[in-house]
Amino acid sequence: MIISLGFVRSSSQALIRELNWQENSIETKLIDVTDLPDHNLQGLFVDDNDHLSSLVNILEKEKPFYPILDAKDEDLNFDDFEHLPVSQFRDLELKVLNRWTMYQNFNALENIWGVTTHFRDLWKKDRTTFFEELWYWMKRNLGASELTILFNDVVHTEEKDENNDKKDRPKLAQSLLSGTKKANFKQGGAREKELMTNYIDKFHDVFEVTEFNLSRGQFVATAQVERSPMIFMARIPQLNQLQRTLLKALFNGLQM
Repeated sequence: MIISLGFVRSSSQALIRELNWQENSIETKLIDVTDLPDHNLQGLFVDDNDHLSSLVNILEKEKPFYPILDAKDEDLNFDDFEHLPVSQFRDLELKVLNRWTMYQNFNALENIWGVTTHFRDLWKKDRTTFFEELWYWMKRNLGASELTILFNDVVHTEEKDENNDKKDRPKLAQSLLSGTKKANFKQGGAREKELMTNYIDKFHDVFEVTEFNLSRGQFVATAQVERSPMIFMARIPQLNQLQRTLLKALFNGLQM
């Protein structure tokens, strides 16, 4: 698992530091600020108002994905950030991520009725949008650096009937919505079919966290809506009771 923080160095450059969670090592790179949308950050520091005003258009587009932070609030300057040792950088990342996810969690809990009503409506009317919005919602509330949703889907295949005529036939398959900063739909294969089979005993619960490995940052959970099973696989550095409660409340609310 890679978790990244950035620091705006000037109106044209930002420094990105990426922590490898398992290896406990950091890689550093200097990028053009126009390339920020290509990076899966968990937070970005700015310590100069001139930089902030000149980058407002870029930063506004990035705000939905991670927090934009005033470095002075953390008593942090660019040199400090660039040379933070691994242990202090890890602590800083967890602090930033914990604040961000806690804000998202409390905001979601305060509006849980509206959230569940919205997702219930999407489930009935537009499954594609349902999974897209659920992916982004879960990524924000878990603070995930990457997230995959595996679910059963119906695909249409062309087969020949007994008269050798081509017929369009529905077929049960597995699909994934997977990504880091943004997600894409993919068609599953033998591995995804096997995963669904392996977790079949878990789908009797509305929502259940089946695995969280702190050292690897691996999170796995199962859920169902109207007996439609789903598996969630994410990379997260922490998981608290508030997040567990929020996720369970969402899927309880999605039961028709």
